[in-house]
Amino acid sequence: MSTPSPIDSPPTTILVVDDDAMVRETFTALFAREPGHQLLGCAKAGAEGVSLARELEPDVILMDLNMPGMDGVEATAQITGEDPQACVVALTTFSDREHIVAMLQAGASGYLMKHTDRHTLVDAMAAAKAGEMPLAPEVRQALVATVVREHPVPADRPHLAPRERELLTWLAEGLSNKEIAQKMYLAEGSVKQYLSQIGEKLGRKSRTQILVRAIRLGLVDPHESNH
Repeated sequence: MSTPSPIDSPPTTILVVDDDAMVRETFTALFAREPGHQLLGCAKAGAEGVSLARELEPDVILMDLNMPGMDGVEATAQITGEDPQACVVALTTFSDREHIVAMLQAGASGYLMKHTDRHTLVDAMAAAKAGEMPLAPEVRQALVATVVREHPVPADRPHLAPRERELLTWLAEGLSNKEIAQKMYLAEGSVKQYLSQIGEKLGRKSRTQILVRAIRLGLVDPHESNH
């Protein structure tokens, strides 16, 4: 039996939660012409977003933070509390540490800025749906700075092979599995296997959890670059 082509695959279904009518209209127009994507609905506030997420069960929820009544953080916490597999991606103008940490703690699968271009947004949604955690560059930098500042390096650290350390450095630069595979001359499946091995050593599963743990342990220097 032949493998279904991407054209045969079901579309990525989306729910937008944002109190700005212009933002909702923009996304309605965007996803109407974006192949492989289907906008199921838009919510004007957090509480409505929780209700629609429960009813529509979208693949990805694009969540604003600053909304009247229930904000994006509380809405995200409720959605992921009811469905731990829910994929909520913050899409906001806030890049400060407090908002980032609050959203990630609430269970967000990613954190992007509203000035993100269409291609980056679509790629990030695909990454979030696949279990990766897309973070805008400035968000990743703020998160890394928080980890470095608030957590001293412990003396006891697990041993990582040189290639595992190299992978972590690329991860700290925000590269996707596909991009890391190209940089390290590996198959994308091998990158996933490396990440799984590193995760086992660090006792973490998601990409962001692995990165944060590695930084806390001093296994990767977030300011170091492979370029």
